[in-house]
Amino acid sequence: MRGYDIKKRVLNLLGYSGNAGNPSSTALMEKRCLEAVNQILADLKSEPISSLSEDIRISSAKTEALCYGTAMMLSLTEGDGEKNRLFTEIYNAKRAAALACIEHVGDCLPNVGAEQAI
Repeated sequence: MRGYDIKKRVLNLLGYSGNAGNPSSTALMEKRCLEAVNQILADLKSEPISSLSEDIRISSAKTEALCYGTAMMLSLTEGDGEKNRLFTEIYNAKRAAALACIEHVGDCLPNVGAEQAI
C-alpha cells in the first residue's frame, strides 16, 4: 500500500473528498497528510516515508491503525472536534491491537496449592 492509498482512504473516512474546493485538493493537505502518516508510523514503531508515493510495508493490523490514526491527526488540524474524538477512540483500539503482537493466547490457571484453595 502506498501513502496515496492511505490518503485517499482517510479523506473518504473524513468525508473531505468529492467537493469542489475542499481541503483534500490543496498542496497544504498533501503536506499535512504526509506529516500525519509519519507521526502515526512512528507511534506504530514503523519506518517513516519521504513521500506519499512510497510503499508502506506494514501488517494489515498496523495499516488499519494507520488509516484511523491519520484521520485522527487530520481532523485535529482541520479543527473538526467531533470527528477527532471519534477517530481518536477508534485509533486507540486499533493501535493496541496492532502493537499487541500476541500470536497465541493459552488457557492456564495459576498454580494454587491445596492449602490455599481452602
